[in-house]
Amino acid sequence: MRTSIFTLLLACLAAVSAQGQTNPVSEMERAMSFGTRPGFAVAFPDTDLKIVGDTWNEFVKTNFGSKLKKGKRNEFSAPQCRSANISTGTFTLYSELEKVGSGARLNVWFDIGPFFLNRRDDAQRTDEAIRLLRRFYWEVRKAVADSEVKAEENKMKELEEKLKKLRRENDNLNKDIANYESRLKKAREDLARNQKDQEAALIDIERQRSSVEEAIRRRASVQSEQ
Repeated sequence: MRTSIFTLLLACLAAVSAQGQTNPVSEMERAMSFGTRPGFAVAFPDTDLKIVGDTWNEFVKTNFGSKLKKGKRNEFSAPQCRSANISTGTFTLYSELEKVGSGARLNVWFDIGPFFLNRRDDAQRTDEAIRLLRRFYWEVRKAVADSEVKAEENKMKELEEKLKKLRRENDNLNKDIANYESRLKKAREDLARNQKDQEAALIDIERQRSSVEEAIRRRASVQSEQ
């Protein structure tokens, strides 16, 4: 019975966690350059701010046909945006990116003219905006995954380069050892030859000593004849 309850609890926690991960977009009312306006917030736990910003720039270009421009504070605007999901005409997009702990948060406002998009005034398009921003969230997740793959691949390249360097060093060391062994072999041969030459020189010295002694005796014999 305890096991069943524990298993059920884990399943519930997993479901809550999964729901939190797959529903990162929330509706909000937040101060921006036009005052407090309704908008949307997208949370990115444990995500680098730069990755979110770069992905958002591309997302705005691709999906709304506009380009973000820096405005007041840390706010960016994209005029003349087009998306049938958001408005029948053009609209202006405002966004603000902020660091939250080890993650990031994107705040977005859709100024469609008569009002800033919100559920009370247009529930259907609000749901469409949430779907768009949720898709953006997953694009950031993909960008993060791509970044992690690239980082791991770079580490792999570094390790491969390290291995290549170690192999080159190994080859050079083996060449040095071969050279040292060749020189050592020659030195031993030279040492053996030197030893034999010394022995031969000693024999020659003894022979020469005998010759010197013989010459001395001959000289003494000559002197004794006077």
